[in-house]
Amino acid sequence: MNNIQDIIDLINSNNNFAIVSHTSPDGDCMGSMLGLYNSLVSYSKCVDVYLDDEIPKRLSFIPGAPNILNSFSPKEYDIIFALDCGDIKRLGSFSESLLASGKVVNIDHHLSNDMYGDVNLVIPDMSSVGEIIYNILAEGNLPINEKVAMCLYVSILSDTGGFKYSNTKPSTLITVSKLLEFNIDHSKIYTKLLSEKTKEQVILSSLVSSNLELYFNEKVALLYVTQDMLTKSNVNENDSGDLVNIARDIDTVEVGILIKEKHPELYKISLRSKDYFDVRCVAETFGGGGHTKAAGCAINGTFEEIKAKLLAEIKGNLL
Repeated sequence: MNNIQDIIDLINSNNNFAIVSHTSPDGDCMGSMLGLYNSLVSYSKCVDVYLDDEIPKRLSFIPGAPNILNSFSPKEYDIIFALDCGDIKRLGSFSESLLASGKVVNIDHHLSNDMYGDVNLVIPDMSSVGEIIYNILAEGNLPINEKVAMCLYVSILSDTGGFKYSNTKPSTLITVSKLLEFNIDHSKIYTKLLSEKTKEQVILSSLVSSNLELYFNEKVALLYVTQDMLTKSNVNENDSGDLVNIARDIDTVEVGILIKEKHPELYKISLRSKDYFDVRCVAETFGGGGHTKAAGCAINGTFEEIKAKLLAEIKGNLL
């Protein structure tokens, strides 16, 4: 395990950087990538930022988003930062060629990270990768300006659920207070990230909520999204939002499950828990990973087969 000073030294001693993060981008993915990107650009470094997926509309306001590249042409980098990605496969189709193009620095907060970097900075106690990036920049006296602060605020706000999740700690709020000193419009960011929805997203939420299934004395709630629902509501998959929270937020529920159809017989699973249940262990059983209270995986099979497997895995660990 490497430390923050190792990362600072690499930034100071190199000039040509790439930054990449996971597919199905969320706020921490985008915020941490673009926070680091804007800081390095302000430090007069040469930086390319990559994402093998579409940028969700709700995250397109983040400074630097238009500069994200979604294809990779072979070139050499001094350092390649891989952020917020515990599993190298989640970096996408060009990750293998990109990660072979320079020294890989893996920065993450997932306990399940498989330490694939040449340098690995993995801090599971941090709320978000954005918080880790802030500490790197602050300790290294590296550029932090309004753009950087806005990006990192998005990152932290997203992964703490607006500071309502248990990963919000005193150190998290101290970091946020430092970011607010750069006069970012925190109210506008909160609205765009966590409360504002398009009419199409509201329609999709209605379709998804109508198929709610409850199990085990209503301790487990399950929802599903089909490609047909996405088509009917005219919502891109990456803009479908965190629908699993509809399930988890029910008062009796400890575990929320969202099963999202990707292709026939391939489903993406999102798992959330409220108090005690470790959903990361469930996700890891099916080849995924994540955090104790927020995790995910992808499973091949029919909807009914996958539902039965998930419920069987969860049942034995409910109180």
